[in-house]
Amino acid sequence: MDEISGERAHFVRDAEHHRQALERFFDRTDHDYQTFNYLGEWHSHPSFPPRPSVTDVRSMQELVDGERQIDFAVLLIVKLGFFRCFVAWASLHRRGQAPEPVALTTN
Repeated sequence: MDEISGERAHFVRDAEHHRQALERFFDRTDHDYQTFNYLGEWHSHPSFPPRPSVTDVRSMQELVDGERQIDFAVLLIVKLGFFRCFVAWASLHRRGQAPEPVALTTN
């Protein structure tokens, strides 16, 4: 299996690698798309504020406006902050529209 390229503060998407991994996953789950759906890719911002980089925003817009032609994508960045406090930030990306912040709530 090919390795994903990148380093601690930089991730590089390998579309062919991800396509193969998803095909294997859906083969194992009998293509049951109502139970198993594609969630997406992830990376962390462990040493930085939980805000997207310019590269993060550009990648999300490419997903909806070009690369994948999907209707929408949500960018979620989380980290464990001071005193083990959970910190999160999210944005909604829709085809042909500017990204919008998403309100996160807790119960």
